[in-house]
Amino acid sequence: MARKYLSRREFLQLAALAGAGVVLGACTKPTAAPATAEPTKAEAPSGAPAAKEPTPFLFWFQAENHKPEYDRRQAEIEQKFNLKLSYEMMSRDAMTQKFPATLMAGSGFPDIIEQNADDVVKFLKGDDSIIPFVDLKPALQASPYANQVLTSRFDRYSKAGKYYGAPHDVHPVVMLYHDRAWKEFGIDMATVDTYSKFLDAAKEVAKQTNMLMPDGRPRAVIMDCLSCTNLPARMMDKGIWWTDANGDPMLKDPRMKEAAADWMRFHDYHMDIDWGNQVAMVKEGQVLAQFCPDWLYGIHFQGTAEDKEWLADSPMRMTSLPGMTADSPRTTSWGGTSASVPKLCKIADLAINVLLYVYFENGDGQLAQRFVDTGILPPVKSAWEDEIFHKPTEYLGGQIAGEIFIDAANRLPSYSEQWTTSLVTSAWGSQFSAAWAGEITLDECIDAAYEQAVADIEQNKF
Repeated sequence: MARKYLSRREFLQLAALAGAGVVLGACTKPTAAPATAEPTKAEAPSGAPAAKEPTPFLFWFQAENHKPEYDRRQAEIEQKFNLKLSYEMMSRDAMTQKFPATLMAGSGFPDIIEQNADDVVKFLKGDDSIIPFVDLKPALQASPYANQVLTSRFDRYSKAGKYYGAPHDVHPVVMLYHDRAWKEFGIDMATVDTYSKFLDAAKEVAKQTNMLMPDGRPRAVIMDCLSCTNLPARMMDKGIWWTDANGDPMLKDPRMKEAAADWMRFHDYHMDIDWGNQVAMVKEGQVLAQFCPDWLYGIHFQGTAEDKEWLADSPMRMTSLPGMTADSPRTTSWGGTSASVPKLCKIADLAINVLLYVYFENGDGQLAQRFVDTGILPPVKSAWEDEIFHKPTEYLGGQIAGEIFIDAANRLPSYSEQWTTSLVTSAWGSQFSAAWAGEITLDECIDAAYEQAVADIEQNKF
């Protein structure tokens, strides 16, 4: 059978029918709704069928910065799909404990569950019969969004060709930096395209300041956690990730050592992320640069939005990350959110349609508004045509943030993850901090992390 791709108009019409109880088929035209019975004495005399009661619908999510969008769109979604929509926001720990319990009990589970990307892949153990989520690929391919969404973002949540999660975001990483402070050291960061040049710039700052602010506070060239952005960016430049396509650790790959060794050269110029004070530290130039995904950019521009005097002459700028070489991908992705539909969901067809609409529909500028509110770049390429993605940004002194993130998104390598990935990153983290502190060598770190990862994977196979 030739695949029928639905236009946006057809999809929205059929999605609304799905909310009224008509199932949307991926390859067939919808059947006509059954004729209504003759009105009884209790029915309205108009002869029109009684309106169907809204379908109760439960949506779980974790990310607090998603709440304004979901609150704003609740009436829109309820009307479109004839729902009585209930949102339940909970902490990551609470969700990861509660969801498996609801599956075991066979009740209490949501119709859509939105999770941290690292948590979704933990459920990708075993074959399709064991994985608790519906394959979204057939519905996506039949939808009007099929050729609009970055398929590379689905790769992270896929297994054996099936899509078990939909991407809420792209989270490409660029470099946010204090341009005025760098230029006081004679450095134009827009010209720094390799880590070797970046290291030379860091050394110049150390030479002139001894890595101290005028009042004696410590200064940093780069603020990051040890394995959040700097190391993964170098790994992507080298073409590796924590696990390969089979979910096996890649820690023993020589490229892993090369990436980690390059990052360790910045030990003396690094500061751990201070989540409570980072906006002020970057704003002042105490931290000269951050490798910054879109959501972190959102935190920074929201944190300075009321300082009109500072914004009138903002020193903040963005550019691509340095690279292991100048022609490397020079980006990575940090974080991510994915939504899934549990197989136990009794209204799975409706839930899938709701999910695709909430995540990918931009007919009335929904995704453009997401970017305005949070800085988050949606994974829908057609949405990037909206003017808001091409508007100068006061926080960046007139640079166009949307275009910088879109450029990075177009260079972002695809990568897949499995249930083993979090075990590998955990094993790495437990050893790399010791290597960073000089307590063990990098070779010892790699050997110990690999052995721990293999043991953890073996222990958790069943």
